[in-house]
Amino acid sequence: MNPHCARCGKIVYATEKVNCLDKYWHKGCFHCEVCRMTLNMKNYKGYEKKPYCNSHYPKQSFTIVADTPENLRLRQQSELQSQVYKPGAM
Repeated sequence: MNPHCARCGKIVYATEKVNCLDKYWHKGCFHCEVCRMTLNMKNYKGYEKKPYCNSHYPKQSFTIVADTPENLRLRQQSELQSQVYKPGAM
């Protein structure tokens, strides 16, 4: 039995099948989620089981660490330790 395309849902035959990201695609249906550029096995990047081109691949941003009372205390303690007089350091 032939599988169904992950994009259009139609049957994918062996001559036009692309097996990628644990899914089957028609060659024409395997394109970037954003710009719809046709992709192949060499130029795609997968994110959450969806294909993207290199320029539209989602970038992961880092979160800011909150200034909790514990973090503030640790920062203050670290600053105090760095200011401690060390004999012979002059």
